Amino acid sequence: MKGVIFSELIRWVEESYSPSVADQMIRQAQLPGNGSYTSVGTYPHVQALAMIGQLVEITGEPVNALAEAYGYWLSARFAELYPQFFVGFDDAITFLKAIDGIHQKEVTKLYPDALTPSVIAEVDGQDLLVSYASHRPFAEVAHGLIRGYIGHFGDDLVILRDETTPGPHAARFILQRK
Repeated sequence: MKGVIFSELIRWVEESYSPSVADQMIRQAQLPGNGSYTSVGTYPHVQALAMIGQLVEITGEPVNALAEAYGYWLSARFAELYPQFFVGFDDAITFLKAIDGIHQKEVTKLYPDALTPSVIAEVDGQDLLVSYASHRPFAEVAHGLIRGYIGHFGDDLVILRDETTPGPHAARFILQRK
Protein backbone atom coordinates (compact mmCIF):
# COMPACT_ATOMS: atom_id res chain seq x y z
CA MET A 1 0.00 0.00 0.00
CA LYS A 2 1.28 3.45 -0.84
CA GLY A 3 2.93 5.51 1.87
CA VAL A 4 0.60 8.46 1.40
CA ILE A 5 -2.09 6.45 3.22
CA PHE A 6 0.27 5.88 6.15
CA SER A 7 1.65 9.40 6.37
CA GLU A 8 -1.88 10.84 6.16
CA LEU A 9 -3.10 8.42 8.84
CA ILE A 10 -0.44 9.74 11.20
CA ARG A 11 -1.29 13.32 10.26
CA TRP A 12 -5.00 12.64 10.91
CA VAL A 13 -4.23 11.27 14.38
CA GLU A 14 -2.02 14.27 15.15
CA GLU A 15 -4.75 16.70 14.07
CA SER A 16 -7.74 14.81 15.48
CA TYR A 17 -6.18 13.76 18.78
CA SER A 18 -2.66 15.07 19.35
CA PRO A 19 0.94 14.52 18.31
CA SER A 20 1.50 12.63 21.57
CA VAL A 21 -1.35 10.22 20.76
CA ALA A 22 0.19 9.68 17.32
CA ASP A 23 3.57 8.96 18.91
CA GLN A 24 2.00 6.57 21.40
CA MET A 25 0.11 4.81 18.60
CA ILE A 26 3.30 4.37 16.56
CA ARG A 27 5.36 3.16 19.55
CA GLN A 28 2.71 0.66 20.64
CA ALA A 29 2.28 -0.65 17.08
CA GLN A 30 6.01 -1.50 17.07
CA LEU A 31 6.37 -0.54 13.42
CA PRO A 32 9.51 -1.10 11.39
CA GLY A 33 11.13 2.26 10.82
CA ASN A 34 9.25 3.66 13.85
CA GLY A 35 6.46 5.06 11.70
CA SER A 36 8.61 6.76 9.07
CA TYR A 37 6.81 6.66 5.74
CA THR A 38 7.41 8.39 2.44
CA SER A 39 4.35 9.18 0.37
CA VAL A 40 5.72 7.29 -2.64
CA GLY A 41 6.99 4.25 -0.72
CA THR A 42 5.14 0.94 -0.59
CA TYR A 43 4.40 -0.68 2.76
CA PRO A 44 2.42 -3.68 4.02
CA HIS A 45 -1.17 -2.71 4.84
CA VAL A 46 -0.90 -4.63 8.11
CA GLN A 47 1.13 -1.70 9.44
CA ALA A 48 -1.86 0.62 8.97
CA LEU A 49 -4.05 -1.98 10.66
CA ALA A 50 -1.58 -2.14 13.55
CA MET A 51 -1.75 1.64 13.98
CA ILE A 52 -5.55 1.68 13.90
CA GLY A 53 -5.60 -1.22 16.37
CA GLN A 54 -3.42 0.73 18.76
CA LEU A 55 -5.56 3.84 18.30
CA VAL A 56 -8.57 1.74 19.35
CA GLU A 57 -6.67 0.75 22.50
CA ILE A 58 -5.65 4.34 23.24
CA THR A 59 -8.97 6.06 22.56
CA GLY A 60 -11.47 3.31 23.34
CA GLU A 61 -13.33 4.16 20.14
CA PRO A 62 -14.55 1.33 17.88
CA VAL A 63 -12.37 0.43 14.91
CA ASN A 64 -15.21 0.98 12.42
CA ALA A 65 -15.82 4.52 13.69
CA LEU A 66 -12.11 5.36 13.56
CA ALA A 67 -11.67 3.94 10.05
CA GLU A 68 -14.71 5.81 8.73
CA ALA A 69 -13.61 9.06 10.39
CA TYR A 70 -10.16 8.67 8.83
CA GLY A 71 -11.73 8.09 5.40
CA TYR A 72 -13.90 11.19 5.77
CA TRP A 73 -10.88 13.29 6.71
CA LEU A 74 -8.81 11.71 3.93
CA SER A 75 -11.34 12.77 1.29
CA ALA A 76 -10.56 16.42 2.03
CA ARG A 77 -6.83 15.71 1.93
CA PHE A 78 -7.19 14.00 -1.45
CA ALA A 79 -9.04 17.07 -2.76
CA GLU A 80 -6.17 19.20 -1.48
CA LEU A 81 -3.32 16.94 -2.63
CA TYR A 82 -4.82 15.86 -5.96
CA PRO A 83 -7.13 18.66 -7.15
CA GLN A 84 -6.74 17.50 -10.76
CA PHE A 85 -8.86 14.43 -9.94
CA PHE A 86 -11.83 16.67 -9.11
CA VAL A 87 -11.68 18.94 -12.18
CA GLY A 88 -14.77 18.71 -14.36
CA PHE A 89 -17.03 17.20 -11.70
CA ASP A 90 -19.91 19.16 -10.20
CA ASP A 91 -21.43 16.54 -7.93
CA ALA A 92 -20.58 13.42 -5.96
CA ILE A 93 -22.65 11.12 -8.15
CA THR A 94 -20.80 12.02 -11.35
CA PHE A 95 -17.48 11.90 -9.51
CA LEU A 96 -18.16 8.50 -7.95
CA LYS A 97 -19.30 7.06 -11.27
CA ALA A 98 -15.90 8.01 -12.74
CA ILE A 99 -13.66 7.39 -9.73
CA ASP A 100 -12.71 3.79 -10.52
CA GLY A 101 -11.37 4.76 -13.94
CA ILE A 102 -9.64 7.88 -12.64
CA HIS A 103 -8.16 6.07 -9.66
CA GLN A 104 -6.95 3.06 -11.66
CA LYS A 105 -5.45 5.21 -14.42
CA GLU A 106 -3.79 7.85 -12.27
CA VAL A 107 -2.55 5.61 -9.49
CA THR A 108 -1.07 3.03 -11.85
CA LYS A 109 0.52 5.84 -13.86
CA LEU A 110 2.27 7.10 -10.74
CA TYR A 111 2.74 3.69 -9.10
CA PRO A 112 2.75 0.86 -11.65
CA ASP A 113 3.03 -1.76 -8.90
CA ALA A 114 -0.02 -0.50 -6.95
CA LEU A 115 -2.90 -2.86 -6.24
CA THR A 116 -5.93 -0.62 -6.20
CA PRO A 117 -9.40 -1.40 -4.86
CA SER A 118 -12.38 -1.57 -7.16
CA VAL A 119 -15.03 1.12 -6.76
CA ILE A 120 -17.90 0.65 -9.18
CA ALA A 121 -20.81 3.11 -9.13
CA GLU A 122 -23.95 2.66 -11.17
CA VAL A 123 -27.31 4.38 -11.29
CA ASP A 124 -30.30 2.29 -10.20
CA GLY A 125 -33.45 4.33 -10.66
CA GLN A 126 -33.08 7.34 -8.38
CA ASP A 127 -30.23 5.79 -6.40
CA LEU A 128 -26.51 5.41 -6.95
CA LEU A 129 -25.12 2.01 -5.96
CA VAL A 130 -21.43 2.07 -5.06
CA SER A 131 -19.68 -1.29 -4.75
CA TYR A 132 -16.26 -1.44 -3.09
CA ALA A 133 -13.97 -4.48 -3.18
CA SER A 134 -10.36 -4.86 -2.16
CA HIS A 135 -7.90 -7.46 -0.98
CA ARG A 136 -7.35 -5.07 1.96
CA PRO A 137 -9.93 -4.70 4.76
CA PHE A 138 -10.74 -1.00 4.29
CA ALA A 139 -14.47 -0.90 3.53
CA GLU A 140 -15.04 1.50 6.44
CA VAL A 141 -12.39 3.86 5.08
CA ALA A 142 -14.21 3.73 1.73
CA HIS A 143 -17.46 4.60 3.52
CA GLY A 144 -15.79 7.67 5.03
CA LEU A 145 -14.31 8.68 1.69
CA ILE A 146 -17.73 8.51 0.01
CA ARG A 147 -19.28 10.53 2.84
CA GLY A 148 -16.48 13.07 2.47
CA TYR A 149 -16.93 13.37 -1.29
CA ILE A 150 -20.63 14.03 -0.77
CA GLY A 151 -19.64 16.84 1.59
CA HIS A 152 -16.96 18.11 -0.78
CA PHE A 153 -19.51 18.60 -3.53
CA GLY A 154 -22.20 19.84 -1.13
CA ASP A 155 -24.70 17.23 -2.28
CA ASP A 156 -27.88 16.49 -0.37
CA LEU A 157 -27.44 12.71 -0.24
CA VAL A 158 -27.68 10.04 2.41
CA ILE A 159 -25.62 6.86 2.42
CA LEU A 160 -27.19 3.54 3.31
CA ARG A 161 -25.02 0.48 3.77
CA ASP A 162 -26.28 -2.69 2.13
CA GLU A 163 -25.82 -5.16 4.97
CA THR A 164 -25.93 -8.14 2.58
CA THR A 165 -22.28 -7.42 1.69
CA PRO A 166 -20.72 -7.53 5.14
CA GLY A 167 -17.06 -7.57 5.85
CA PRO A 168 -14.05 -5.36 5.72
CA HIS A 169 -13.02 -6.33 2.16
CA ALA A 170 -16.26 -5.51 0.36
CA ALA A 171 -19.20 -3.21 0.83
CA ARG A 172 -22.09 -1.83 -1.11
CA PHE A 173 -23.44 1.63 -0.46
CA ILE A 174 -26.71 3.12 -1.64
CA LEU A 175 -26.74 6.88 -2.13
CA GLN A 176 -30.14 8.51 -2.12
CA ARG A 177 -31.32 12.09 -2.40
CA LYS A 178 -32.76 13.42 0.85
